[in-house]
Amino acid sequence: MIDKNKIFELYRNASFITRAYLRIKLRICPLIQLEAFFPREGTIVDLGCGNGLFPNILNLGSPERRVIGIDLDEKKIEVANQTKVPGSQITYQNGDVVDADYPLGDVITLVDVLYLIPYDKHELILQKCYQFLPSGGTLIIKEMDTAPRWKYAWNLFQETLAVKLIGFTLGERFYFRNQKEYLEILQRIGFSVKPVPMHSGYWYPHIVYICTKSPNLNS
Repeated sequence: MIDKNKIFELYRNASFITRAYLRIKLRICPLIQLEAFFPREGTIVDLGCGNGLFPNILNLGSPERRVIGIDLDEKKIEVANQTKVPGSQITYQNGDVVDADYPLGDVITLVDVLYLIPYDKHELILQKCYQFLPSGGTLIIKEMDTAPRWKYAWNLFQETLAVKLIGFTLGERFYFRNQKEYLEILQRIGFSVKPVPMHSGYWYPHIVYICTKSPNLNS
């Protein structure tokens, strides 16, 4: 298990707001548990990487991983670049995940990103993930489900505070989807999908989708 103190140490020179956000995020979100779904080596493309929290977790889990983070917020990319472990295989790019081409990788991940992007862009992003993955590659999505309903309602309240009042994340409204909708879109694109609920022990309806590009289809 990754030591949270090692993560906090990477952000020791970040602003108080950033450090407070990281502590809250790690307390309410199973990011450290999520790391176990990733291969120990290979190239991972983290779309919407923010201030580099998850790329740093991936690196602490296995320094053999090459991680490429992309985010729209230039200030967060600056913070991310300041937190890299010396010698780590992490690079960052400033870019819009809706418009930019993605680097080729063995795994692409979207961690709490799609809910801030309009519904009509979701399928475009997911199709691009499919396009830029090799045959047999994996897309890992971490999102919030709409069930259990009380956890969804609590999450909606918390996100309103974090996004609209405090300004932790870029965005004006929320675009949550239920599990059925995600399965329909991902399977239509061509992924085989395994949903993994991760809300046990949390007040939030965390869910992960492990999506595999069939090795029987052309890349």
